[in-house]
Amino acid sequence: MAKMTAVSDALKEIHDSVIRNAVYHSDFVLLDDALLIRKDTRFSKREKGYTPRILFDELDDLVTNAFAFYSAVFGLYERCRLRFTDFKDAFLPYDGHYKGVMECLFDADTRIIGYRVYWPNGTYGDYTRTKEACIGVNLDFEPDGSMNFMVGTLASQPGTFSPLVEHDAQPNYPLKPGTQYRPHWPDDLRPYKITDARPP
Repeated sequence: MAKMTAVSDALKEIHDSVIRNAVYHSDFVLLDDALLIRKDTRFSKREKGYTPRILFDELDDLVTNAFAFYSAVFGLYERCRLRFTDFKDAFLPYDGHYKGVMECLFDADTRIIGYRVYWPNGTYGDYTRTKEACIGVNLDFEPDGSMNFMVGTLASQPGTFSPLVEHDAQPNYPLKPGTQYRPHWPDDLRPYKITDARPP
C-alpha cells in the first residue's frame, strides 16, 4: 500500500460513479436547477443525505475539481517528460544477456516520447507515443500487460558475447536512423553520447 491518502482524497473529489453511470447511459433528466438521476441515488454533502437530485452548483464543483486535478496531473506529466534531456543522443547498456543498447527518443520540443533498443545481430525494436499515433516495432505484449522486445534471429553457434552473435562474428548493431553512428556495447557500463558511438 502506498498510503498516499492525499491522492485518494483528491480522486474522491473528482469521481462520482453514480453520476458517471447516469451520464454514460443517458439515464438522467435536466431540470431548471439540477440534474435528476432516474434510477439511482447518491450521497449529497449539501443535502446531507441520499438523493437522485444533483444541484447544478454541486455538479459544477465536481467538474471544476476534475479539471483542476487533471490539469495538475498532466502538468506534472509534461514536466517529467522534459526531465530526460540528459539522455538525448545517448546510448544506454540495457540487456546484459543479449547485449541490447537502449536509446531514449524525443520530439522536437525535447520531450521523451519512447525508446529504441539496438541488438548486436543487426535488428532493433522501438516504441513511440505521440499525439498522432502509438507505434511499436518488433515488440511483444506479455499477458501481464508489459512489453518485451523481439530480438531477431538467435545465433546457430553463439559465441561468448551474446546469444545473437555467431562465435566467429563481430557484433553488428544497426545504424541510428538518419545518422552514420552505430551504437556499441561499452566496456564501461554507463550511458555514452552519440558522438562516442562508432562510425560504420
